[in-house]
Amino acid sequence: MSIAGGIERTSLYLLFSIVFASLIELGSLLVYARFLKRDPNVQDREDRPILFAIAIFSYLIGFTLLRYVGAPFIFSALMFAYFANTTLAAVITKYLTKVSIHTWGITGPSVAILYSFGAFGFLLMLVAGAIVGGTRIGLGYHTWRQVALSFVASIPLTWFIVYIVPAITPTIFRA
Repeated sequence: MSIAGGIERTSLYLLFSIVFASLIELGSLLVYARFLKRDPNVQDREDRPILFAIAIFSYLIGFTLLRYVGAPFIFSALMFAYFANTTLAAVITKYLTKVSIHTWGITGPSVAILYSFGAFGFLLMLVAGAIVGGTRIGLGYHTWRQVALSFVASIPLTWFIVYIVPAITPTIFRA
């Protein structure tokens, strides 16, 4: 199915994607920062697991809903990639070092841009990821190694999910 497949229901797919890939995560961070009076940059490592868990479950529910309503490939593949990437980022953050979620959140989805819009869009996303990563380093929130790890982990994992997984299990993202 092409990216335009199911175009008549695109608003529904977009709604599910926005809710489960953005609004729930944003809402949990707002509650964390505003109502619990915590640092919105989540500097305290002990606070990260619950926010990661909320995001992971949100992406998994979003993926399940998108599959249920027969969303086109790129919607469900990207939602599953968010689930897998966030799970990997949570494990790395818990056991190795923190990563730049801001950079990760741009560079991982850049593979979907490559799939949908080609190399130019992909390269623009990588430049945006580098700018965001550089800013996070400049603000003192991350080291260059943490930003580089975000690039090195997110792009191959998302590429694997978007390009290899469908070849191995063709029905995983298809309606």
